[in-house]
Amino acid sequence: MLVIAYYTPPLGLSGVMRVTKLCKYLPEFGWRPVVLTVKPPAYYHYDHSLLKDLDASRVYRTESADPARLINRFRPVRSRLSPALYPGLGKVHRLLNYLLFPDSKVGWFPFGSVSGRHVVDQEKPSAIFATAPPFTSLLLGVRLKAHARLPLVADFRDPWPTGFAEPPRHLRAPLRAIRRYVVRHADAVLAVNRGTADMVGSGVRILDNGFDPEDFDAAAEKLEGFSVLHVGNVWQNEAALEDVARAIAQVPDGRLYLAGRFAEPMRRTLERNDRIGLLGTLPHGRACRLMKGADILLYLGKPGQPVGIKLYEYLGASRPILVYGPDTSEAADLVSESGSGLECQSSGDIAQALLRLRDTAGPPAIVGRARFDRREQAGRLARLFESLV
Repeated sequence: MLVIAYYTPPLGLSGVMRVTKLCKYLPEFGWRPVVLTVKPPAYYHYDHSLLKDLDASRVYRTESADPARLINRFRPVRSRLSPALYPGLGKVHRLLNYLLFPDSKVGWFPFGSVSGRHVVDQEKPSAIFATAPPFTSLLLGVRLKAHARLPLVADFRDPWPTGFAEPPRHLRAPLRAIRRYVVRHADAVLAVNRGTADMVGSGVRILDNGFDPEDFDAAAEKLEGFSVLHVGNVWQNEAALEDVARAIAQVPDGRLYLAGRFAEPMRRTLERNDRIGLLGTLPHGRACRLMKGADILLYLGKPGQPVGIKLYEYLGASRPILVYGPDTSEAADLVSESGSGLECQSSGDIAQALLRLRDTAGPPAIVGRARFDRREQAGRLARLFESLV
């Protein structure tokens, strides 16, 4: 099976998890992934430990003329895979998603197209799986489907190249046209949640994000005090985080721990609060150990985002979850249906909700947890490919 994915290890964080974990478990179901990706670009976090999940895959890394790859190409060799990137690089990448079409990775298309044809001719895969963002990956999937006459599964992790933030008005109609084009040429279309599926179009199947049970085999790492842990970058939900930071002062021995990145003004504010511990950007393995050892896991919604990937890993950690913030209806439904925690809708109720979860005896008995197990999901994907082939 040919897997087309721009974001793969050694890049870290949530963008690589879905494809990496599916590639890890697909061989158990008779499908050997052949991964077409880019040579490591400039990125703000690398996690080399994730490379072991691709041990059973054959990985082909191509050049690219996209800005992230070019920046890394012309940096000093010793700093190419360093997280200490140039200041403001992330903002530049987001800006380029508004200036380049269909996204800032379009410079990968000619290299991926040429290399992809060679890979297909050499490896002779039976099917193609392309995951986005970037949308450029999906266009490569359609291109290589036409070359090899293979079934294509298009996978949408986000509905836009810019995530859930809508692109500029002048790009929305062309990008919708590209989505329709991909859906029309794909043999099956997947999305990570119902909100994304509804935006992509009718007939889209749901293959949820999930967790790798092996990531939670390690011993839990405990934090001081009554620990409330948030894992993930804070972006567009700063106000929700500030509400929780104020509420934690009302919880006896309460401590809020944050693993991820923040805008610099927010960081300076958080550092002044002695109830808050800033853990920085962590390797995935340590983040899982901390999730497993936390008293409560905090999920903060973001505008327009139905469910963030960290919520599924929270389910894997089997710790009580508090959901708070904008646009949390789908996330709250998931937590409610699974019996894994509570939703809080008012800033004045946060402290009380934390105390209620504190009084809960033992870890939650999560209903339907197997649905989010990456191994089980890989089996579902394998059965889909078998039906197409």
